[in-house]
Amino acid sequence: MKKLIIIVLFIFSGCSSPHFDIIINNGKIADGSGSKLFSANIYIKNGKIIEIGNLPNALGDKVLDAQDLIIAPGFIDMHTHAERRSLEFPTVENYLQQGVTTIVGGNCGGSPFPINDFMEKTVQKGIGPNLALLIGHNTVRKEVMGTENRLATNKEIDEMQSIIQSAMNEGAFGMSTGLKYIPGAYSNTEEVIALASTVSKNMGIYATHMREEGIGLIKSVKEAIDIGRKANLPVQISHHKAVGKTMWGNSIKTLELIEEANAEGIKVTADQYPYTATSTGLTVVFPAWSLSGGSKKLKERLQNPQLRQQIKDKIIWNIVYDRGGGDPASIVVASYPNNDKYNGLNLAQITKLKGLSPTPDNAAEILMNLVYEGNGKGIYHCLNEEDVQRIMAHPRIMHASDGSTIEFGEAQPHPRSYGTYPRVLGQYVREKNVISLVESIRKMSKLPASVLGIKDRGEIKNGFWADLVIFDQHKIIDNATWENPHQYPSGVSWVLVNGKISLENGIPSKNLYGKVLIHNE
Repeated sequence: MKKLIIIVLFIFSGCSSPHFDIIINNGKIADGSGSKLFSANIYIKNGKIIEIGNLPNALGDKVLDAQDLIIAPGFIDMHTHAERRSLEFPTVENYLQQGVTTIVGGNCGGSPFPINDFMEKTVQKGIGPNLALLIGHNTVRKEVMGTENRLATNKEIDEMQSIIQSAMNEGAFGMSTGLKYIPGAYSNTEEVIALASTVSKNMGIYATHMREEGIGLIKSVKEAIDIGRKANLPVQISHHKAVGKTMWGNSIKTLELIEEANAEGIKVTADQYPYTATSTGLTVVFPAWSLSGGSKKLKERLQNPQLRQQIKDKIIWNIVYDRGGGDPASIVVASYPNNDKYNGLNLAQITKLKGLSPTPDNAAEILMNLVYEGNGKGIYHCLNEEDVQRIMAHPRIMHASDGSTIEFGEAQPHPRSYGTYPRVLGQYVREKNVISLVESIRKMSKLPASVLGIKDRGEIKNGFWADLVIFDQHKIIDNATWENPHQYPSGVSWVLVNGKISLENGIPSKNLYGKVLIHNE
């Protein structure tokens, strides 16, 4: 802060024409707080916002005219898996194109390991947006126990706590769980509380992909809250939703539980993507026990007629009542490296190609064969628009993508990796009036920053880093579709990361201006 004061005094003392790196003129500012829009210019130097107002004699190396445009804090995506390919595609362009200036990785229980090594490689390589990381419970458990289907011993919990402490020392913002995935699914609540308690001592957060988001949703929300209560730390419920027709409408209850927890003094928030389909591995509809020991063991079980039938029975149940949305046509192959002709086809279509009627029984058989021959990723159309809008409108819910760094044109991914933020601003703010413009921007900026404990990003304020997005509120929209997901959005004019122009009229900078963010730094 002292350094900032010195800079400001230097700029204004005895100088009739203060000089800045970038000046943004004539825009309407949504400062991230949820307050009303206001008109002002923004003056940036050394990566930070120095002044918000009107300095008639100011000079800038670069002057941007934001006439008729909105200037907002750069969007902070609380829930991504973008770090998985960020070293391969360091620009992370599909996020910059949306106005995202900070991505949070290490979600759903899976993270780079060791985190410090990944951070060092990212610094050396460079990255387009800023990157914050969580340490993944599944990653840690696998390091200590492999993928064994059993509870951890006290010694193993001690080992996992030690790894988590090291990750927190290295700059992780908290711990994530993927209790639907392997091997996290084999842990009990007591194990998670013990590990979360280590995070709590370091003032971190607990982000959870809960055990169930379909049948078992209410119980899973209660478990997440109980972990926050007993470990004494903030809880972030990942990609909140109600999966499967039998659970549609239960967002009323889950949001009530979140409010009750906050009234009790447990900080509980959640994130959400604005789509009615999920996306994850094809094995998400397999029973957890069948995945123990990895691919080799799963293949052995699929070769055993008795075990294969048990696996099939569970897959059929999941197709009818849970992630399958009640119809094999609701499961679409997003990526199948073993045979890319299946990319974009749904399970009913693939079943028909195999000469079978697309019943849940036959579709389960085909799905087991697909996974046996080579695993892939699917899109699951199993959510309800009313739940999406109800969750979105809640003040404790932030927008997030649950997306990845995408190689343009590769496979048939969920459009959320290209369109999440423009979709909210275009469809749900401008067209459907589900939430206001300033409230949606608060959910994209200040709210995630406050949950993460980032004190100098997420708002347009003097002294804050100049992470900014400038867009046309009348034109911003997502263009990515289910049929053609590889399309960047419209309406984003500029994106600034750490006071440098990272995207201008759809063209990314060749320079990588992002930073690796360190917790409590």
